[in-house]
Amino acid sequence: MNLETTSEFDLIGQYVTITNSKNNEIVGINGKVIMESKNMLVLDTKNGKRNIPKDICQLSNDKGVIETDSSKMSKRPHERLEILTWQEILELK
Repeated sequence: MNLETTSEFDLIGQYVTITNSKNNEIVGINGKVIMESKNMLVLDTKNGKRNIPKDICQLSNDKGVIETDSSKMSKRPHERLEILTWQEILELK
């Protein structure tokens, strides 16, 4: 199954790479997002599961950098859906 990221609203299941971060030790880590909470992403990497704080990193996938607005990303996935405007909902379809 191939999943696509159409926005910052659906990260779970995506294969991502950390391209920039305030913590240089996590830059370059890549893996599949298997869980997401309000402040953390859990990546399944080749070396095991890694917890990554959302607020300090920039993510990319095979289609390029995933644009993230910190005010939207600092919410749980189901809470981010509540802040979508109708125009954004129509664009996602």
